[in-house]
Amino acid sequence: MKRLFVALALLVAVCHGADEEDAQIKLIARGIKDGDQESLAELKDLHGEKPAKLVLDAIRSDRVGAGLKARLAEIVAAWPQSAPGRTVLLDWLAKHPNCSDDELLFFANIHLRETRTYFWAQIEQAKGEPAKIRHPQRVAIAVMALGFFEDNPEPVVARIGSFLSSDYPHVIRACSADALGGMRDTKAVHSLIPNLDDDAIGPQVVRSLYRLTGKHFDNEPATQWSEWLAANSQSIDFQMHTQADFDNFLKMRTLLNPPDDSVMDMSTFYGIDLRGNAMLFILDVSGSMNSDDRIQKLRAQMSNILVILESRSEKMRFGIAIFGEDVRSCFSRGIMANDEGNRKKAARFVDDLQADGGTPMVEVLDFANRKILPEANVDTIYFLSDGSPGDGTPEMVLDITRKIFQQHQIRFNTISIGEDAPEVFGEETLLQQMATLTGGTFTRPK
Repeated sequence: MKRLFVALALLVAVCHGADEEDAQIKLIARGIKDGDQESLAELKDLHGEKPAKLVLDAIRSDRVGAGLKARLAEIVAAWPQSAPGRTVLLDWLAKHPNCSDDELLFFANIHLRETRTYFWAQIEQAKGEPAKIRHPQRVAIAVMALGFFEDNPEPVVARIGSFLSSDYPHVIRACSADALGGMRDTKAVHSLIPNLDDDAIGPQVVRSLYRLTGKHFDNEPATQWSEWLAANSQSIDFQMHTQADFDNFLKMRTLLNPPDDSVMDMSTFYGIDLRGNAMLFILDVSGSMNSDDRIQKLRAQMSNILVILESRSEKMRFGIAIFGEDVRSCFSRGIMANDEGNRKKAARFVDDLQADGGTPMVEVLDFANRKILPEANVDTIYFLSDGSPGDGTPEMVLDITRKIFQQHQIRFNTISIGEDAPEVFGEETLLQQMATLTGGTFTRPK
């Protein structure tokens, strides 16, 4: 009789635990539907079969935003290795090898060692002429996934290092530059150093070299890195820092040596270096740009940019999109070659800029994502505004920015020319957060 009571008590406890888990899952599901990231907190301690299926449903849904999907991946990546939910996820991937890009990105970000062979197979499909790879985003995601593992075999490191060649689409090059920063192999360092001065992926290369070695050179970095490699190639002391470590290093360096804002460099756009192989300028021309001669200053800045482009290679490409009373692009194809004819057309477009209308940030980003970016191979966006979005929330703007970055690895250099831009994400404004999210630069010119 005593054994029977013990068994009944255990059964009641199990049922109660199951009921409690079901209730928690329902609350989390409701939070996902409402786009509430804070509701995901309890998912950290729920890593069984039901939570895994809930996560899969969310990742597969078109109604769930990119930011929330990214947060789900962060949580699942922290689940214990023995979690039953991980087995559920692996079984699902095995049955759906041709899953969508969103689903593939999720699996890339949850760091399951069992998926390494699967992602290597995705990379192996990228053969033939680099510029004609059929699915560059999927190859880039696979490269990103392998970048989370320090112990990749040398052939994998060498193959990813070969993707740094300018013949490959930017999304593959950028992800490869980042991924090599997580691989403890001398070949990673050898592959990165020749690309330090590359206008498109140079910033990722600098970050990855710091992650690998803990070293950063300001003056003539290519020369200093070559000398360092010659002295250390036989015994590199790998540090294996995180991207967050590099960001903190940059913040500390800025605190110790603040930039001199008193002099405006005329070879920049509002003080931000003009750097990229394919650049898109997205400019706010809303009615508020009439204040303080902002529209006149914008015209002057853009006219100066066109002068600077005269001395740049014609292989470089650029485009201009504006948002205000409407959303328009300077070129019907969005991005064009840096030749004299296109610069003259851009000059007429800039001269005609007028400040009017609202601030449709969501619309212009959606326009760029659908009409310009898919075939443009853009690596840098300069995004200027003097206000907040008038056609949606800051969260909506940040979500589409994240989506653009995930799909194309485009960095956003953002310029705020408003006097009191509202802080909407903790200590950072919306434009600051857009730059932080994509590895770009934020400035608020005086």
